[in-house]
Amino acid sequence: MATSAASVSDAVGEVVGSAFSGLVIVDERCARAARAVKATYRSRLIVGKDTAAYMRYTATPSEPMYLPSILGGAAPSLATCMQDQLADGADFALTPTGRIRDLASLDAAVTQANALTIPGVVLATPVPTRLFTGSERVRAAAILERSRHPVALIVTGQFDPFAEAQVAEGLRVIASSAADVFLHRSDFAAFEALAHGGLGGSIGYLAGLRHTVTGRRPAKTRKEPPDRSPIVLLPEIDSFRHQAVFEPWFRNARPPICSRPGCCGRDLTTLTNKAADHAVANRHNLRAWLPLGAQLTTTPVADRRAWLHAYRQAVENAYADLRRRTRVRAITMDDSQRTWLKLGL
Repeated sequence: MATSAASVSDAVGEVVGSAFSGLVIVDERCARAARAVKATYRSRLIVGKDTAAYMRYTATPSEPMYLPSILGGAAPSLATCMQDQLADGADFALTPTGRIRDLASLDAAVTQANALTIPGVVLATPVPTRLFTGSERVRAAAILERSRHPVALIVTGQFDPFAEAQVAEGLRVIASSAADVFLHRSDFAAFEALAHGGLGGSIGYLAGLRHTVTGRRPAKTRKEPPDRSPIVLLPEIDSFRHQAVFEPWFRNARPPICSRPGCCGRDLTTLTNKAADHAVANRHNLRAWLPLGAQLTTTPVADRRAWLHAYRQAVENAYADLRRRTRVRAITMDDSQRTWLKLGL
């Protein structure tokens, strides 16, 4: 599935709707966008809603859900909140779970959601990376197994959480548990969740939806000043990179040309910082990964881990080919790509 903000849901729906996939609209006010997209694509597109309560509220063991009072009156019940969310015709809606900091709050969120008998409810679980490590991940998996609803697992924290082997292993442990888990607001780690027994995943249309930093602190960048060039998926190496990073690679070699059917046909090194080119890059990125998702989902469940590992080995070989072709030895795999490959099957 793809994940988009309400402001770009029409553009995403146009691409994803033709691929018979799904779309999760993430926005505090996503109702209008969900209605419009569902009215256009109906059964051809599964539409979900996420009001992203975790971006502005911290869960506690006593109040794991964000249920603010309306106009000074009583706060709505979780059942009322979810019924309102689903009234717009979306196929499913995520609970308004706050950002979870400990196992007690995670347990409370599962317990409160389990009281609901409404179809179409998905339990949002925005959890920090430390719950994926050591004994914490075993306990977290056991808690999630109690959920009567599908679980949208949202990994929060700065930078790439799956560059750390323990966190990557933790995702596999939780995805392979008895819980119906899908990885939400992610990148190609979504494929790992699907290959290791999860329901699937949602990959962000925009960079901010492929990485979730909650609370008041803004997302950090390793580069100062921040790189404002478009982020482009290079399918050859399965990697999202800033155009300003990869443009120098191809100064003495054939540049990457988008060859996806119905896409831009552009030389990807020529994309600029103009808003129109950022939009081109985002649409290109979506069209580039959708076929990979289709290949994995149509692979028999028992063969998915082997398929994904073989694909990652092919990507490693593609990096070597790219270094030879461009004569740029500094081209290396992303940290998380290297982690997934080292973990093996």
